[in-house]
Amino acid sequence: MDRWLENKKLPYHFISACGLVYKEGLVLLIRNPMRGWELPGGTMEQGETITEALKREIREESGILCEPEHLTGIYQNLVVKDGYGPLEGMKIPPIVNLAFICKYVGGKAAVSEESEDVCWVTPEEAVRMVTHPLYAKRLADMLSTREGVTFSSYEYDNKTAVFKADERL
Repeated sequence: MDRWLENKKLPYHFISACGLVYKEGLVLLIRNPMRGWELPGGTMEQGETITEALKREIREESGILCEPEHLTGIYQNLVVKDGYGPLEGMKIPPIVNLAFICKYVGGKAAVSEESEDVCWVTPEEAVRMVTHPLYAKRLADMLSTREGVTFSSYEYDNKTAVFKADERL
């Protein structure tokens, strides 16, 4: 192995994507057993593009088929966390999440192993239902009428979110 690699901490992140899916003025939410109501999405798998991962995760979690229309936000967690569930005993690298506005193209809302409930609600109802601090911020940013892409970096330890940067690009 190259000596430089042996002595350096290389930066690494998991990449994930979430989507605010619109259908006839309503938006799609899922209820996660740990975090409550949130936007569907998840982590990329090896060999996937970001938009392939986004569409797969939304389909797996909700039964809904969608197409991403545009990127609205980039959210960077700066904290390495302890794993849980099948990752217990491991460290989870920081995550960069890309948030997209998506349009509904088919499918029927259905629960899965990753969601306890799935629903279509008005944007105003979604704001009241999504209470997890990181997901509530993403939703508010996505519903904002401001142009551009939001960039936020934060430290989140499963209890508290401390935002280090929050800007519109």
